[in-house]
Amino acid sequence: MIGLDRIMERKGVIAAGQFSEDGKVIRAVGNMSDDMMTFTAQMCSKQTKSLEISINQFSRASNMEWRPLVGWAVWAGQYAIVVMGNTGIFVDPKYADLNQLMVDLLGSEATGYRQMNY
Repeated sequence: MIGLDRIMERKGVIAAGQFSEDGKVIRAVGNMSDDMMTFTAQMCSKQTKSLEISINQFSRASNMEWRPLVGWAVWAGQYAIVVMGNTGIFVDPKYADLNQLMVDLLGSEATGYRQMNY
């Protein structure tokens, strides 16, 4: 994974942060209030836990291996959130290359155990 400061240089990235498993902000950069970053860290933590449960169920039901969860993305309205491991970025998808951002967040390991970058 490239660092948060470098990811902020990518076109379309509005803010970036790292969060703990219990939803606390570890580090945040960008033009977003502390309250919004705290809310976002909690949301990302909860969504990651929910998706881990879902992919475990899906793996069993489909007889396909979907584990471990590496990351997820949501694009709604005018913005997107891309999360890999414990790092999330806010993006304006009109200007961003979402595929490249995922590669940047994953680094050289696109598969394997869920990355924790702290």
